[in-house]
Amino acid sequence: MYYMLDMSNNQQDENKKTVTIRGVNRDLYERMVNIARNSGKTVGEVMNQAMMTFLGLAGKVGEKIDEATQKAINVGKAFVEGYNEAGKNIFIVSDLEELRITKNEIIGLGKPVSFRNIKRLILDDIDQQTIDQYIDSIITVDEVVVPSSVNKLLLLQKCKFVKRVVTI
Repeated sequence: MYYMLDMSNNQQDENKKTVTIRGVNRDLYERMVNIARNSGKTVGEVMNQAMMTFLGLAGKVGEKIDEATQKAINVGKAFVEGYNEAGKNIFIVSDLEELRITKNEIIGLGKPVSFRNIKRLILDDIDQQTIDQYIDSIITVDEVVVPSSVNKLLLLQKCKFVKRVVTI
């Protein structure tokens, strides 16, 4: 079934033209015509609105699919990293709202530590050497607070999914 649709109110408008669409379902077309009649609009106006709505939804769906795909990739990477770290001798501290920890506490542990899933991590008197030697990773932490003497670029090498680094 072929339908010629006048997709415009004003033929002089260059953005609107008459188009032919093949394969339009007769029932759907008739329903569209009825909607146009009942609303006092042309079939072209109703079709334009329907297509704009469809394209808007398709764009949103595409964005959500992209977000979900990226999250799945990140979870997969985190899983592989967690699996790889399971064989290491690392102390894991995780799932806290806030943690304030000192250099002596970290050194006193005697092995590398990984901080994970913490909203706010405060490393009070930490220095670069302690970070290099005793902090394995900082993963999924909203805010890391460190002294201004810490090299933030070197610290960031140990960070994944950290939203903010603040100095005190």
